[in-house]
Amino acid sequence: MIAPIPFLVGAGPLPDGRMRSGCLLLASAWGGELSHHRCSENPHQVLGLLPPEGGMVRLSGDPAMLHPDGGSWLEALGAWRQPTILLVSPLPSGEIPGVAPAYVALCAALDVPLIGVLQLGGSWDLSLRRSDGLPWFGLLPDDPSALSAVPNGGCLQQGPSLEEVVVQLRRRLLLSFD
Repeated sequence: MIAPIPFLVGAGPLPDGRMRSGCLLLASAWGGELSHHRCSENPHQVLGLLPPEGGMVRLSGDPAMLHPDGGSWLEALGAWRQPTILLVSPLPSGEIPGVAPAYVALCAALDVPLIGVLQLGGSWDLSLRRSDGLPWFGLLPDDPSALSAVPNGGCLQQGPSLEEVVVQLRRRLLLSFD
């Protein structure tokens, strides 16, 4: 079976540098090319020209914003049944902003095949991630050397390794499109 290409989208507009580095890190572990498109591009034109398999697509900008040609990128991802991985950047306090559950709900309302949610940077707090009910898969650290670091104290726990995250995302992707 040919697996569709997952789209990496932010819960709202995320800082470009943080989004780029997180997507590059994930794509290097995923394998294949990482292509890039902006929310200002016409989603139906871009989706119509995608290769049938391989790699990932980073989408920068706010995918829920209305496009000048009508609709939004999220609507198009749902209509074209493109698997989507939602990236969420924590607040400076470390808390996850309300846009995360809002975007998960919007994906559900628009029939976007949401594979899961990844945290971009910050500290991974497993107990808090479990308590919010979102389909979390792990953390993409700001500093790739932090992948081998074990957080100290409190309720902070080491998140899954990048390889574990990729295996789980691939499994979810394949199960979603069987």
